[in-house]
Amino acid sequence: MHESNVVVDSNQCLAISNVLLLMEFREGFTRRPFLNHPLKKETRLAMLFYAVAICHQTRSLRSAKCNLFGWDYIEKVFLDLALKKSALLIPESLGKDEVESIASALESAFSDDGNPVNTTLDSIEERVGLMKDLSRFLQIESGGSFSHLIEKTGGLLYNQGSGFYEMLEKTDAFGDPMRKKSSFLLKLLIDSGLFVIRDRENYIPIMDYHMQRVLLRLGCIRINDRELLGAIKKRALLPTDQPVRKACIEAVNEIARYSGIEVWKMNDIFWSLGRSCCNDIMLCLDEHCSKEPCTFQTIVLIPEHKNCSFESVCSGYGREETRLLWEPIVETHYY
Repeated sequence: MHESNVVVDSNQCLAISNVLLLMEFREGFTRRPFLNHPLKKETRLAMLFYAVAICHQTRSLRSAKCNLFGWDYIEKVFLDLALKKSALLIPESLGKDEVESIASALESAFSDDGNPVNTTLDSIEERVGLMKDLSRFLQIESGGSFSHLIEKTGGLLYNQGSGFYEMLEKTDAFGDPMRKKSSFLLKLLIDSGLFVIRDRENYIPIMDYHMQRVLLRLGCIRINDRELLGAIKKRALLPTDQPVRKACIEAVNEIARYSGIEVWKMNDIFWSLGRSCCNDIMLCLDEHCSKEPCTFQTIVLIPEHKNCSFESVCSGYGREETRLLWEPIVETHYY
């Protein structure tokens, strides 16, 4: 499919940016323990790198005991692992240990009762493979030290082969040519005070499935290909999502440029919106969110949340057919 059949609506991006200018972020969001716990720097880096490495397609991941889902559950588990000095965060151990033993430990970590059988984390061997590959890469590239790896980048995303993006693309977990996991990791490192980007203009917006869905429903992206539009509405498996994802990345860049808000903060807004307010359950149609508490409201400071913050400009507000717009469904470990 030709990419010209998936286009950015710049007027709609401008309208969305005007709404963003009226929003205020909650200060506590980037000060949460996962990002600011006084652990040793190397431990904090390992926790962030490995957590992001296995973070993809987490729709079924949940803790009934803690009422946590997806990424929130991953944060809790990996902070616990860091506090316990778990071997699951030690590159040398991950590189040497057998897949089966690592898998069992990971399953136990993501189980409410510690029993591997009761884990809600799927694709275990795939995720373990990503962790082991990252560990092997780290041993070769920086002697097993995440700190040394960061230092080698010189704060640059592109640096004649040694930039952050360039280094991580050599791994399976971060090999996505559209840099979703790498950019998400960068955002966490920035929020943690562990990385300062010197070439900010090279940052590629984080683009996962929640954000694609939101941008489609808001009207920031227009799909002129009937076959593709039909597949998205039917949630049919597609061979690639790149035309849509590329357009969504362009749209986020436009919104960030119009609003003046850092591009990596766009993830906080649109990811949380898609996760809670604009999912199978839609606030504008169902009058409640799919998560309690609502992820969007934990990030953006709003006095009440009876209505979606984007109702006044959303192309699909109140339209029943909007339920049919979804993100492209693809098999991937990139996001």
